[in-house]
Amino acid sequence: METQTPSGRLRRRLRLAVRCAAVVVAVVLVSAILPWPASPVVVPAVSPFVAVSSVIAARAVGVTVLFAAPVLAVSLFRRRWFCRWACPVGLVSDTLGRLRPRARPRLGKWPPVGQWIVLVTLGGACLGYPVLLWLDPLGMFSAFLGVWHRPLNVATALAATGLPVVLLISILVPKAWCLRLCPLGGMQDLLAAPVRLWRAGRRPDAAAPSSGVSEAPADGRDRALARRVFLGIGVGGVWATATQAARGGSVRPLRPPGARDEDRFVGLCVRCGNCARACPAGIIRPDLGVSGAAGLLTPVVTFDRDYCREDCHACSSVCPSGAIARLSLEEKRRRVMGLARLDLAACLLAGGQECAACITACPYDAVTRATSDDGFFAIPRVDLAKCTGCGACEAACPTAPLRAIRVEPATTA
Repeated sequence: METQTPSGRLRRRLRLAVRCAAVVVAVVLVSAILPWPASPVVVPAVSPFVAVSSVIAARAVGVTVLFAAPVLAVSLFRRRWFCRWACPVGLVSDTLGRLRPRARPRLGKWPPVGQWIVLVTLGGACLGYPVLLWLDPLGMFSAFLGVWHRPLNVATALAATGLPVVLLISILVPKAWCLRLCPLGGMQDLLAAPVRLWRAGRRPDAAAPSSGVSEAPADGRDRALARRVFLGIGVGGVWATATQAARGGSVRPLRPPGARDEDRFVGLCVRCGNCARACPAGIIRPDLGVSGAAGLLTPVVTFDRDYCREDCHACSSVCPSGAIARLSLEEKRRRVMGLARLDLAACLLAGGQECAACITACPYDAVTRATSDDGFFAIPRVDLAKCTGCGACEAACPTAPLRAIRVEPATTA
């Protein structure tokens, strides 16, 4: 058994203390118990995997990239330092892996799955659809903690399964997730690879025979990395193209205000659940397949109980990947989520009964009282130029089981 020096033991204890502190900080941030409402955005936004993929896919640099910039910069020179010192999933995964101390798989023979996930995702991001961005461990961490802040149902429970699956893998095959499967670790490996290969190329090859110059080992690694990058990005591009083509006939659901166009949105969303937790009206929920398999667990909006309030833009301030654009309150009030459609056959007012629920509820004065074409009845009328699809009219409508006025997705994103 290898004996540690006092300095080695001190370093190990220091690293454990820092990692435990990182877990506590992450839990506090995700739990939104601080006076800073946007605190949940920090944890998933720290990931360079999320930051780089979202910048490429969205063709824009958002303010959340600032959280990932230090991790990205240090990873160029200190390979996997974030995994060793700050990743909350890494500490929990390592701890559970010690439950089976005799299980020591030969991970050196495993392919670098995490790197392949990163490259495939970046290839898809080039076409606006980062296909596997939802596998980011910090997004899973955020989604798992967030489930305890919302009513438990099938959708929220399913949205929280990512982290338990990762931890189960860590128990069954210790260190497999962190060393071979994790895309955040793979991203750090890829970031450090150019600098590492450059340094290896500058060192003299001690194993080279004196009779001649042999190929430096770094050259072989360089070519292997280049092939991996080429193949991974190519597969990601093909995958993104096929997915977008298959989504052509999918139903387009209502999305939170500021959501990107549908194809880009379902790829950019990391399924962290931040927007649903931040929404004071509770109208944002995970999609259970309405928008197709590619949109599974992405946020959708429903107006069965409340509406998108005109004085709130919380969801846009907590999205770490840019799937929901950051909007000021004024911009949010002008953003069209959908359009209200009337079913006069179900409308109480059109049927001669006294009702003005939708007219009174609309905060944008888009629903008014008008006269029917024959001049005998009063009916509601929607001014589509003013309607933003906030859902106030639908939430207020008293008809059941179907509302006489419902918000439908706009024809354009």
